[in-house]
Amino acid sequence: MTTAEGPVTPQGPALLLVLCHPAQGSLCAALARAVADGARGAGVAVTVHDLYRDGFDPRLAAAEVESTRFADDLAARYARDLLAADAVAVVHPVWFFGPPAALKGWVERVVREGVAYDVGEDGAVTGRLRARAALVVTTGNAGRATEASLGDTVTRFWRDLVFGPAGVPETRRLAFAPVRGSAAEERAAWIEAARREAATLAAAVRAYLGSHRAEQRRPDEPT
Repeated sequence: MTTAEGPVTPQGPALLLVLCHPAQGSLCAALARAVADGARGAGVAVTVHDLYRDGFDPRLAAAEVESTRFADDLAARYARDLLAADAVAVVHPVWFFGPPAALKGWVERVVREGVAYDVGEDGAVTGRLRARAALVVTTGNAGRATEASLGDTVTRFWRDLVFGPAGVPETRRLAFAPVRGSAAEERAAWIEAARREAATLAAAVRAYLGSHRAEQRRPDEPT
């Protein structure tokens, strides 16, 4: 059993990119590469967690229930990287109007109480993540109107149930659909949109961290 204590914080801004799709040649994989390229181009270091390629086990172990310990080193490393990230990006397909089971398992095992947030005796939730923003990029076949008629479950899941309680003040979402029947030109435009959004997010995080560090600098400290 291992813990997520002692995250190693990079010298510069850091983005954690989580990809969940079983096919390496998928549109999601291409979108993830675009997100990474956009963030790196804006001067942000990117750490990639590819759940399928990494062999992540989404099943919560009995020893992890009501505990901050992890049943395997991979999950512990995932948690350390999450705690060290200044921003988080998640790329996944929408299946049954929600994230894939493997990604739901990532939430349950990694973004859990005592790791990403605390719950007080009065039930109040306090986030523990340092990330200032999250970007969720999804693919699907149902249009936004269909999602909206069902309450926009994907956006609400990430914003209101995952990142918000963990202390991330802003969650943005790019939803690309329908994938089925889409032309190559349309997919290329989606990939470029993901790259631009990641670059914008990375630049905003860099600016925030720069101003925050400037506020904390002592008057006699060199710039």
